[in-house]
Amino acid sequence: MVIASISLLASFLAVLGIAVVLSHDDLTTPIVAFAQNATNTIGQNATNATATTVTDKVQVSIVPGASTLTDNAYSPNPVEITIGQTVVWTNDDTAFHTVTSGTVGAVDAGQVFDSGLAGPSALTSKGKTFEHTFDAAGEYPYFCILHPAMVGTVIVN
Repeated sequence: MVIASISLLASFLAVLGIAVVLSHDDLTTPIVAFAQNATNTIGQNATNATATTVTDKVQVSIVPGASTLTDNAYSPNPVEITIGQTVVWTNDDTAFHTVTSGTVGAVDAGQVFDSGLAGPSALTSKGKTFEHTFDAAGEYPYFCILHPAMVGTVIVN
């Protein structure tokens, strides 16, 4: 089905004068490449095409001095994304921090995501990262267990 859809798209683009190369990397994943400087059917040069990557990852910084801040400790805050995107939090501070879903003291704190205090996802030093992919729309508050005044929100549309 995917191959048929891509072939139909390629046919449509060919009518517009945009060259398309179809290939497969493993017989299941189609690869589509568009030619640069193609000429469309009315004789105008198409825009120089460049590969653009739609990133599924959005960066959030735990800013230097975050433990003394409140809703400015995570930047940007709030962060708005779409379903399926991943937020990557980077500890740009020198202190330990967590990224824990929910609100301080809530029974369900950490149920959706939690970087934790130990292990490979723990934000124990500057430069460490933690990421979570959001698969449902909603507002997701989060905080730092060690510095409960540090709060943020992810808004998923």
